[in-house]
Amino acid sequence: MADEIKKEDGSVVLKDEKGRALTVREPDFLQEARITRLCGEASTNVGYMYAYVFPSIWVTRIDDNPVPFPTTFLQLEALIGRVGRNGCGVVLKHMKEARSSVAHEDGVKN
Repeated sequence: MADEIKKEDGSVVLKDEKGRALTVREPDFLQEARITRLCGEASTNVGYMYAYVFPSIWVTRIDDNPVPFPTTFLQLEALIGRVGRNGCGVVLKHMKEARSSVAHEDGVKN
């Protein structure tokens, strides 16, 4: 990805169409489980989870501002609104590329 900067801590900085620097990192397994539980019945809506929730929770900073991991549904909704359509699109693309890269590496090992 052209507008991607990899950092030593494993996070990646992406630029969205608004020019914002989004620092992203894959949440750990427990964080994903907590978000799924937090979403309750909405967690069964795959489109909602993968288009809005998961890309938003990958974001750890917007520009120089830290983004705390949401612990309430209202915080999650605020985060989705803050990341927005442009941010979610950039993060989704990165997520897809990151996952296909891991799948490729696993295939090469086998």
